[in-house]
Amino acid sequence: MIAPAPVAPTPVLPSTPLRRPWQAALRAALAVWASVTVAHLAVSALAWLPRRAGDAPGLSMIFLSWNGWDAGHYVRIAESGYHLGPGFPAFFPLYPLLIHVADAMLPGGALAAALLVANAAAVGALAVLHRLAEHEFGPRVAQRATWYLAAFPTGFFLFIGYNESLFILLAVGALYTGRRGHWWLAGTLGALSSATRLFGVLLIAPLAIEYLRQRRWRLRLDVLSLALVPLGVVAYSVYCAIELGSPLAFSVAQDQWGRRYTFPGEAWLIAVRQMHGRSLLEPASLAAILDAGSVLIAVALLILCVKGRFRFRRDQLYLVVQAALTLVFLMSTEVGGRSMQSAARYTLEAVAVFLVLARLGANRTLDRAVLTVGISLHAVFLLVFMAGTFLVA
Repeated sequence: MIAPAPVAPTPVLPSTPLRRPWQAALRAALAVWASVTVAHLAVSALAWLPRRAGDAPGLSMIFLSWNGWDAGHYVRIAESGYHLGPGFPAFFPLYPLLIHVADAMLPGGALAAALLVANAAAVGALAVLHRLAEHEFGPRVAQRATWYLAAFPTGFFLFIGYNESLFILLAVGALYTGRRGHWWLAGTLGALSSATRLFGVLLIAPLAIEYLRQRRWRLRLDVLSLALVPLGVVAYSVYCAIELGSPLAFSVAQDQWGRRYTFPGEAWLIAVRQMHGRSLLEPASLAAILDAGSVLIAVALLILCVKGRFRFRRDQLYLVVQAALTLVFLMSTEVGGRSMQSAARYTLEAVAVFLVLARLGANRTLDRAVLTVGISLHAVFLLVFMAGTFLVA
């Protein structure tokens, strides 16, 4: 009897150290995204219950209700360009450009394309935040950080037709790749972030701090990668000069929305003063409480990044600087007479705040409190936004 020839075992290719963490990050991001999307659809559908029978909306009507305020401006720019009025160049071009490309490739119109781009960017932003948090503090902090970002009271802006998720994806991506020493990629992501929003240029500071730390103050050729960060603004300025007649058309357009900058912290004080003599339940008071309160809580958490038991290590200074610059500019901005307008939304960009909160969340009671309060307010503010109220625009 002839024994069968031995069969060589199929070689098992081990996951590379790079592939395995990214797979875990993507799985975590998709789990958060799926959970939040189901919650958004449920909240949006229930919002129509008070209406008469027969007036219930379809999915298209629900999606349209997510297209308020700035989301509508981005869609219009994607469809018709910037020759719509003097205020439209204030909206930077990368997000509407991606909407335009997606609309040309997929059915459903520009609104569906906007939601697709925003949600794809949201998954990417959550995954990159997971990787950054895991690299700095471990997998448990990473898991909590992704949930806390999505569950934040204004976290729904990551999943509707705004550019928030795209900006966070690019900004956090730049910070993470810089931290890992991939400087040309970090500079490229920084350039794309400044093509998404003007404040993307602020990434130069935390990236420069991390570069000098890694290089021990010895400059190499890759220091030029930092110069890529403002190229998004430069490219948009060139476009404005050619198409709109002024390289600063995007800056002039800010005047149409009443945007002005104050001394650091002055806008926060103005927001507090705007509540004086008003009922706390008036829309103006609630808006001021939301904006000023969000930033105040974020500042308190940022202090914990540099003081006390949960302070960051010295080599993590770049994260503190990025969050500090974000919050300083939020406390120095007025729009349309409303001090610090949209500050509660822009607080999402202060990465270190969510990382230190995720470290605090190791306490189970605090973790449950953060998620319960965050998700509750998240649902309420989504309903307010869908109603067209300017409170959380």
